[in-house]
Amino acid sequence: MEIYLIRHTSPDVEKGICYGQSDVQLKATFGVEAEKILEKIPLDIDIIYTSPLSRCLRLADYLAARLAVPIATDTRLMELDFGEWEMKKWDDIDKVTLQIWMDDYVNVRCQSGESYLDLAKRVSLFLDQIRIRDYKKVVVVTHHGILKALYAKLQQVSLIKAMDMRFPYGSITEIW
Repeated sequence: MEIYLIRHTSPDVEKGICYGQSDVQLKATFGVEAEKILEKIPLDIDIIYTSPLSRCLRLADYLAARLAVPIATDTRLMELDFGEWEMKKWDDIDKVTLQIWMDDYVNVRCQSGESYLDLAKRVSLFLDQIRIRDYKKVVVVTHHGILKALYAKLQQVSLIKAMDMRFPYGSITEIW
């Protein structure tokens, strides 16, 4: 099975805002970014899986309409739940609490949110479930944290090492 991992296009959110599972809008450049993605993926996709957050769902809808393929939303593809930190400026989050999380973000949960290990577990379950399906080519439209967790699982590297990976907005990563 070929899997095309796609990060959503550029969000329209102020720099320095923590917005994990918050449903933020996309920049006005969406159409241009989406067309570039469409030009780079195969036309014979079987299905598109997407995070239900609008920044992913909008891109999945755009691709599905042009490729005439079904979409399946999956909450396991949502970005990290930052809990009480959602939509706050990183600079406005309590420094002590933030430092405790930053020192061990893999295991420590954000205030009323989740840890990176929580995210990685749900991503792993998602990947295990789609791998047993009879698909040839799958598109997954999702978020940066999810892409890093998928990379860690597929490349069998630690979650900490996977944090060094960068997936720009609108990037496509092909895996088998």
